Amino acid sequence: MVTLQTIEEIHRLFPTMGSSPALVTCDDFRDWVCKYDRSPLNLFNELIAAKFAQIWELMTPEVCFIQVKQDHVPLQKFPQLQYDFFNKECFGSLYLEDSKEIDLTTVSLFKQKGFIDKLGNKEDFLKIALFDIWLANEDRNHNNFNLLLHASSEKLNFLYAIDHVNIFNSSFLNYGIAELTEDDSIIKTELAKILFGGKRKLPEIVENLVQNFYLCISECKERLDEILALVPDSWNLNTEYLRQRILDNIFIEDWNETCINNFRMFIQSFIVN
Repeated sequence: MVTLQTIEEIHRLFPTMGSSPALVTCDDFRDWVCKYDRSPLNLFNELIAAKFAQIWELMTPEVCFIQVKQDHVPLQKFPQLQYDFFNKECFGSLYLEDSKEIDLTTVSLFKQKGFIDKLGNKEDFLKIALFDIWLANEDRNHNNFNLLLHASSEKLNFLYAIDHVNIFNSSFLNYGIAELTEDDSIIKTELAKILFGGKRKLPEIVENLVQNFYLCISECKERLDEILALVPDSWNLNTEYLRQRILDNIFIEDWNETCINNFRMFIQSFIVN
């Protein structure tokens, strides 16, 4: 994975419930959303989820590591920052222009005539929901979709999944893994109903997603070591320990069956009924 360096001061911070990522320009002359953190485990979660999402063929912004130069951290402008936040590689995701974050105010767009027909990856909404159930992502729900609606040059819109710091129940598997509740899933949303309510092909869509689920997690397991090898030394993480925790929690048969059962149950309860 490429490592880039900043060439200008941090432009702005994005107000979020979490770490307020920074918008930076790097030496590839592109703008990136830069995540920094006191805890490298948060950056680790972003890396793992981004690479797993690629294997699942989910649309996510391009990712990289970013080295932020100290003289590009304007503490007077952003006093909440500290130089120590940037003494290691940060996690970057490409800033997507022509995109808007989905929230309760933008759901009405999907009700407009013909709008859903211009959504190029509608079924990915349910795939993302299943991905979240598998990784126990507690931070994508009716209050916080963590989805971008990105307009392409082909006049189609695409859903991009972002922000995966709270996978593994936000606890880095220190206490095992716990099932998501129905309130932790985007399946229990008005948007899910708009996209899939009354669709005759919903059972077929679900079955295809379930079949692909097992193929995707198998490939994730095969490539886990390759992904862990990307972890920067500056994060000072015990990757062998983390590897074993991941294997013991998300790649076991009982957990995968539970994920599929909950996925089906949520769809039955909140979309079909």
